[in-house]
Amino acid sequence: MKKQFLSLFAATALLASCNDLKKPEAKDEPQEATADTAVVYRNGETPGAMADSAGNAIENAATKTGNAIENAWDMTKAKLADTKLEEIDLPEITVRGDERYSVYGLEEKILFDTDKAVVKPSATRALSEISASIGRRYAGKDVRILGFADSRGDKNYNRELSAQRAAAVKDWLVKNGQMKADRISLEPMGEKAPVASNATAAGRQENRRVEIAVLK
Repeated sequence: MKKQFLSLFAATALLASCNDLKKPEAKDEPQEATADTAVVYRNGETPGAMADSAGNAIENAATKTGNAIENAWDMTKAKLADTKLEEIDLPEITVRGDERYSVYGLEEKILFDTDKAVVKPSATRALSEISASIGRRYAGKDVRILGFADSRGDKNYNRELSAQRAAAVKDWLVKNGQMKADRISLEPMGEKAPVASNATAAGRQENRRVEIAVLK
């Protein structure tokens, strides 16, 4: 009788031991796997969630940097005086500046045909002088290209045309002037900030222009 009891006890113990071998480890115990799973155990955050958090942090930092650059281009209070640069000898190029900005200007007739946004071949020399001057004096600085129109016609059309013209000048400077695209931003001004009266043909011609500004 005692032998039967001992045999039954031994069988029960053996069965329990086998069940323990089959039972999975508790969820709150660290697993022997990759470094990632160890990270998950330590802080309760999955690698994917960590990557998302890092990505959001980078994006937020980039947004703040972008806003800072945008704010740096506040030229509304700038008092730009005419400037003479020795390397700029074409009369169709104007140069103005102050302690923060240097602005090169070209009239529409030098750059484009009427209602067009394709840079004319005859503009090559002027744009070459400007890009060479920027490379010489302001290498690595941020550049902004502003497109302007006169007040005739639809405001939206004028703004869109000025945007296309600014983009065309940027494209030329990147392809032919060895300027980096990521250093150049665009600002379509449309009818805003006229430099002459829109009541006369001569004034309207002055207002149709492109300006290439450098943030010193």
